[in-house]
Amino acid sequence: MALIGDIRKRSGLLVIIIGVALAAFVLGDLLSNRSPRRGINTIGKINGEQILATDFNQRVDENIEARKLNTGNENLTPDEQFQIRQSTWEQVINEALLLEEVDRLGLTVSTQELDDQIRGKNPHTYIQQSFRDPETGAFDPANVISFLQNLDNVDPQMKQRYLTIEKAIKEDRLNTKYRNLIARGFYVPAAFAKRDYDARNTKARARYYGASYTSIADSVVTVTDADFEKFYKENKHKYQQEASRDIEYVAFEILPSQEDRDKITEQARKLYDEFTTTENVVSFVNATSDERYDSTWMKKGSLPYQLDSLMFNSPVGTTFGPYIENNVYSMARLVDVQSRPDSLKASHILVTYKGTNVNPATTLTKEQAKAKADSILNVVKASAAKFDELAETMNDDQTAAKTKGDLNWFADGAMVPAFNNAVLNGKTGDITVVETQFGYHVIKITGKTAPVKKVRVAKVKLAIEPSSKTMQDVYTLASQFATESKNVEGFNKLLEEKGYTKRLAERISKDQNSIPGIQQAREVIRWSFDNKREIGDISPVFDLDGRYLVANLKEIREKGAPTLAQLREFIEPLVKREKKAETLIAEINKEIKTLADLDKGYRALGMKADTNEIAFAASNLPGYGKEDEVIGILFTLNAGQMSKPVKGNQAVFIVVNDELVAAPPKDDFTTEKRMLQNAFRTRAQREATEALKRKANIEDNRLMFF
Repeated sequence: MALIGDIRKRSGLLVIIIGVALAAFVLGDLLSNRSPRRGINTIGKINGEQILATDFNQRVDENIEARKLNTGNENLTPDEQFQIRQSTWEQVINEALLLEEVDRLGLTVSTQELDDQIRGKNPHTYIQQSFRDPETGAFDPANVISFLQNLDNVDPQMKQRYLTIEKAIKEDRLNTKYRNLIARGFYVPAAFAKRDYDARNTKARARYYGASYTSIADSVVTVTDADFEKFYKENKHKYQQEASRDIEYVAFEILPSQEDRDKITEQARKLYDEFTTTENVVSFVNATSDERYDSTWMKKGSLPYQLDSLMFNSPVGTTFGPYIENNVYSMARLVDVQSRPDSLKASHILVTYKGTNVNPATTLTKEQAKAKADSILNVVKASAAKFDELAETMNDDQTAAKTKGDLNWFADGAMVPAFNNAVLNGKTGDITVVETQFGYHVIKITGKTAPVKKVRVAKVKLAIEPSSKTMQDVYTLASQFATESKNVEGFNKLLEEKGYTKRLAERISKDQNSIPGIQQAREVIRWSFDNKREIGDISPVFDLDGRYLVANLKEIREKGAPTLAQLREFIEPLVKREKKAETLIAEINKEIKTLADLDKGYRALGMKADTNEIAFAASNLPGYGKEDEVIGILFTLNAGQMSKPVKGNQAVFIVVNDELVAAPPKDDFTTEKRMLQNAFRTRAQREATEALKRKANIEDNRLMFF
């Protein structure tokens, strides 16, 4: 029913934008009952200000509810919960840093300004999205005014959601002011604009000759520890890293044994015998099945292929099964067969009352609403033409009021049961009153499709799962492996002896929730980041994602510059490149000493020759890619001058500046100024928060909690 969707959407819309604006959703129950050590309640610090776990937990509760209303999903997956929790930490940091900055700068949002953002001619996007008609998509300012006038009378939860939106608007305005202050504080002097213009338009007609590093095979290059050490000291600042870990692990799958399967098979057979004879099918299903009874009426083609033909061509009471589908024993029983329309059409006038939260402005009691609905029924029965008028003017379903009560076609079963049954069981043209959780509906039945055969099928499902004994047996195997491993050598020896498969998870970050093959691996990740851990430690047994796991901590990388040992394999090609460059430079210096030697020398050395016009601001050297240093050397040369060998990224080069072409004269640099200003403003919008984070002192203790 449009009303039902409308009500649900309206309650959700009051919080939708909070997620969009703040990414403010977080997993709550992980913090509710877990503390790292008794008495510790600080989840982190931002510039010395404590973030209490209790405060964080309160944000959790608010945002979890917002997420549920936003998506209409009462159950979040563990991975969704984890990602939500991570984004909330970012939200907390961003809010704290922003508020600290705007307070220092004296930026505020006045009461008048906030009111204009809510009720002004051009209200904030959050307001427009929250009070948009879900059917038409149109924003109606009158809805905002009406809501605010009755704010003290609305449901407390709805009022809190509105106040959350108001808070978000204020924070967004402060954020916008702060970023605009930065962006508009940038000034481009004419000299800077001219320099930018000259850099992009000053060009050199150049020749360049490259001796590629690939001309020397890696296998013939010998590098020493001293070579690695030298390269590491000169370049380690380029390889700053976040903390990460490598683990090796063995997963012990918990699968049902043959004994388990035999027992479940026998249980399924006994259940089937009872299922075929039970008189109370619904109670039997709800008491024995892994899934509750589904009363949906199914049309032909909508049942699983094993059942469809049988259920549509058999008498009521027919049973089928047990059969296995997706590792689940299933059995089915035909409960009822009816000829029912596939789609229904109706119009309605809703009369709601206090407590339903449909119309916050209503003051009617339930009894008064019933009397009003009966009165409307009498009027429209006496004069059917009055229905459209009253549906437009006296309808608490504001969406339906715009269509004079018309709900259009809807599928059989799509409405709440009382409403659906009233339309289904009545005749086209009938007008009746029915009560639902939203109030009293005066319903006019306006259409039905031709009836088709439908069936109601009861299903019992019994998952084929490992028994507690099987789980204990697998745990014993894993526990023995962990105990006997003791160290890396024992870990690898047992792997070979037992024939277990070893898996590797590299560069795990502390913010991850999964490792290859295992989605919910947070506990082993927390273990690997414990300050007590050392390389080679063997973990206890973890119960993760339906399996047991034992891990070996293979590598520890701390935040900052990695050690030479950690970088050695990665930088080896670069260290060899340095040795190749030394060799190539020496060879070039032997053959090419002056410009007169160039033509003969480059051929003798097998160097590749290129000619191009290159701008001073360019980074890429045609044919080679990024070669900033080579281009920089080129523009230090006078016209007709040749460089010494230049060590580049892809080759060692000789460059010749044949002619320097100055940028065309220009007096007006307005375009250049605008380009530089726009580029800076774009960066300010994108990078301001990250700059604050780099400057801030942030202490993150989340690993102690979850």
